[in-house]
Amino acid sequence: VLAPLASGVFVGAVLLGFRESEADWITVPKIFALAIADSIRDWPHVQAFAFSLLLGAMVGVLEIGGSMRDLIRRVSHRIRSRCGAQTMIATSGLLIFFDDYANTLLLGGTMRSTADRYGISRAKLAYLVDSTAAPVAGLAIVSTWAATEITYMADGLRDGGVTDPAAAFELFLHSIPYRFYPCLTLVFVMMIAITGRDFGLMRKLEAEAIAQPELPDETTERRPRWLWLAAVVPVVACIASVALVLVVTGLGAVPSGDRSDNLIRFAGQVFGNGDSYTALVIGGGVGFVFALVMHAGLGGPGWPTLLLGGLRGALQMMPAMFVLWLAWALSGMTQKDALNTGGYLAGILSSRLEAWLLPTVVFVLSGAVAFSTGTSWGTMAILTPISIALSLQLDPGGGASGAICLATSGAVLAGAIFGDHCSPISDTTVLSSRSSGCDHVEHVRSQMPYALTVAAVSMVLGTLPAAVGVSPWVSLALGIVALWVIVRFVGKTPESAISKPL
Repeated sequence: VLAPLASGVFVGAVLLGFRESEADWITVPKIFALAIADSIRDWPHVQAFAFSLLLGAMVGVLEIGGSMRDLIRRVSHRIRSRCGAQTMIATSGLLIFFDDYANTLLLGGTMRSTADRYGISRAKLAYLVDSTAAPVAGLAIVSTWAATEITYMADGLRDGGVTDPAAAFELFLHSIPYRFYPCLTLVFVMMIAITGRDFGLMRKLEAEAIAQPELPDETTERRPRWLWLAAVVPVVACIASVALVLVVTGLGAVPSGDRSDNLIRFAGQVFGNGDSYTALVIGGGVGFVFALVMHAGLGGPGWPTLLLGGLRGALQMMPAMFVLWLAWALSGMTQKDALNTGGYLAGILSSRLEAWLLPTVVFVLSGAVAFSTGTSWGTMAILTPISIALSLQLDPGGGASGAICLATSGAVLAGAIFGDHCSPISDTTVLSSRSSGCDHVEHVRSQMPYALTVAAVSMVLGTLPAAVGVSPWVSLALGIVALWVIVRFVGKTPESAISKPL
């Protein structure tokens, strides 16, 4: 995705350079270089970089230290049934919420033996891993996705005329229930896991796996008794630090005379006005330090190994950071003081596209881009600023807190994850199949019917009703009921497929 993003920035530089009556090829390279440089000189962008690298370093320490694997192995020994094993795998995916790469790599490799012991197909394991990784990371307030999403939203709001520094974080929080696809996907995964019902190719693969279970050799690897704490404490410390800094900075930003008497509303004022970028950076640093100290103190590897793991974890984030860097530059090209892409689209679509259709259109477009490029981050980088600015111009009365803007913001992320789940060239899809030991094409073919099912429910009961003012909580409740009906009456247990061909 780096080449297309760089090409987009260059084309933007050409359009800006030739915008005047006299063509000037000399200014094009200058505009291009300035766009690249300005995108990394912006202080919030630097903070987003720092947080992502620090959290990646913490994940690297957890991986090389073995604490996360130890925690998962301890939990897996308590499983007594096939559905219990599936539920435990899905629940573990929810717990590793801070990074989708760490989720897929840690969970897929660790749960192979558990899946084989209980007759769970490798395709099912890959589905449980893949369909919890990106959704939970995209919804979590503290994750490698959070700072990135906030910066994209800030660019879109600024292009739409909203300059309040706290507006991006407030939009991030308020748009969470509007992210129908990831929310409903997590519910759907738990339904599939708990009931043991499947449909499509997955049902056939599950029937084959349960008919011929593989019993893996039990390993007797000895680990320090309390090493699992080194996986829990750093994450808790990271979250607590983020919350503490948000409270401290938020209290200082809200004048005493403007503070609401309602506790919930006052908490919203505090967190909404807190310095989210500083909070994330401090939280990432605290989590990294705790990960190092806890592993060293509880019998993990030595300091050189832990530091090497931290460095490797940070370097694993660099490809995504380059995508982020170029995406910021491309976003700068589309803003109002440059090409004004949002204003141009608003002028074209204002008389052709109803505002209430925008979230659904954005969801489909985002899914198509993510499917074609294989990257949800690149999709969000391209579409989030433009979509938010467009929503503000198509629905000026609603503003950043209106249903159109909130639903559109949620639709970009939701569509990006949806397209990512269906794409055979997606990084997380490849990692999920590889770490789970599943044939890659088989993973894509067996997961796609589930992704399409949730996407259809998300549009019919999610983006369309929400855009006309229906509460997202009502849409989520209706979506959960619809998915339960589908699982109950369409899904079948794999045992039924053994005696009765599909």
